[in-house]
Amino acid sequence: MNRDLLKKAGKMFVAGFDGMTAGEHTKFCSKELCIGNWILFIRNVDSPRQLKELNSELSSLTLENNGLAPFITIDQEGGIVSRLHGEMNLYPGAMACSAAGKGHTARTARIMAGHLKKMGFNMNLAPVADINCNPRNPIVGPRSFGETPEIVSEQILEFCEATLTEGIIPVVKHFPGHGDTEVDSHLALPSLPFSRKELEQREMVPFIRAIEEDVPAIMVAHMLIPSLDDSGLPSSLSKKIIQQLLRESLGFKGLVLTDCLEMQGVQASLKTEEAVKKAVTAGADLLFISHRAEEQEKGVKVLYDEMISGRIPESRIDESIRRMELYQKKYCGPTKTPATRTSAWSGEDIRALRETSRKSLTVLKSGGSFKQSFLKDNPRFLILHLRRPEQFIGENTVSGGDPVAILEKAYPKACYLKIKPEELEEGMAPPRVKTEEWDRILLVCSDLFRQPRALKFAQSLLHTTTPCMVAVMRTPYEAGAFSRADTLVLCYEDTVAAYTSLSEYLQDDFEASGICPVTIPGLE
Repeated sequence: MNRDLLKKAGKMFVAGFDGMTAGEHTKFCSKELCIGNWILFIRNVDSPRQLKELNSELSSLTLENNGLAPFITIDQEGGIVSRLHGEMNLYPGAMACSAAGKGHTARTARIMAGHLKKMGFNMNLAPVADINCNPRNPIVGPRSFGETPEIVSEQILEFCEATLTEGIIPVVKHFPGHGDTEVDSHLALPSLPFSRKELEQREMVPFIRAIEEDVPAIMVAHMLIPSLDDSGLPSSLSKKIIQQLLRESLGFKGLVLTDCLEMQGVQASLKTEEAVKKAVTAGADLLFISHRAEEQEKGVKVLYDEMISGRIPESRIDESIRRMELYQKKYCGPTKTPATRTSAWSGEDIRALRETSRKSLTVLKSGGSFKQSFLKDNPRFLILHLRRPEQFIGENTVSGGDPVAILEKAYPKACYLKIKPEELEEGMAPPRVKTEEWDRILLVCSDLFRQPRALKFAQSLLHTTTPCMVAVMRTPYEAGAFSRADTLVLCYEDTVAAYTSLSEYLQDDFEASGICPVTIPGLE
């Protein structure tokens, strides 16, 4: 086997693995496949010190076996997509930052990037540049900065500038725009039915602005877009979309990344080998195979074979490697672009992130005395928590305890009732809640619009004489179903930080000032 060609093939891939150290899977990828780059997930994360040691080991392995410092990346958007968990998960997400007001996106991005740099990362798969203009979008929601091209463009540019300042490469995603779909590309292949002109006037605007500002990297989504390519190929594998549109028409000169090739948006119709060949031919620079060693082996070997046979010219791979080297020399390795921050999770950083979370909390409707009842020494109130089901592959789960425990600790005399919406959907009888026994009801919910029976049960609580406050913990569109609530607030994410802000708001620690960045159907 030609080791030099194998190294070139390996440089095109970003691999994920299990475990919190560089174990057998990682060493196989590095030594046998010459994998050049790495992605970490929540399964790889324990502590800042552990991450720094792991990333140092990944760098050493890659330098030894492939000759270049690797891109080491992570999906650290903040909010509901945060691979840094437990006490590390302090960062508000995109929509929360947007709701908090001017300057909060830049400050949050800079703090987050500084922390990532200190732990040995050099690339972050953020920001999300998708315009969330479809209330039923199952994958974007509060990961988006808003519903208009102007808001999203402004916020992603702030995010990118702040991230680069700390020596981290931001990756703008998911080109050409995933905001107006109703299918999760982790589970199936979404389709965008719009004309190219319509896409250029809305979905693509943030990406065009990012290209004008020379952002270093863009991730391409797995979507069918017949107006751009009628071949039936996902956008991530389409030469018409990557080479002709993104590179030639829009003039993008940076790195093109695929979303993970193990997602069902690709795997439902193509095997890994075919997806790799098509992605490279289309012009992608970095191909993500984020989970299974056998798929990573298939990917590297098929690309190596294609190069040996000449079906994919070596010169095509060299183009991508030249682009990689430009950014690797600047951002990768222990001495390149050090973070300006001297310590992670300093008191100053924590206070700034907490301020953004508090300022994001949005009151859509205020019931006057409702909030004051929470200040009494012994109120009779029920806190009803409708827990959401898991929604998409690879999503972070809250680690380090249940966030609703924050409310339990703040109000130990309240009665708590926790319900899993999927249990109601499976035919379980809804619990009998005697609303007349309570002075107040606090309903805490997340994404109930995906669970019709649970939503109907929640709405039934509003048709009583007992005042009810609804706290919407994820997508703000859900608030439209609760217009009858006495008090209605948006938190944008069901994280420890958001629950803490909600608890502090109820204790009258601050006045909420957040402004919702999307229009909510159903609200007057």
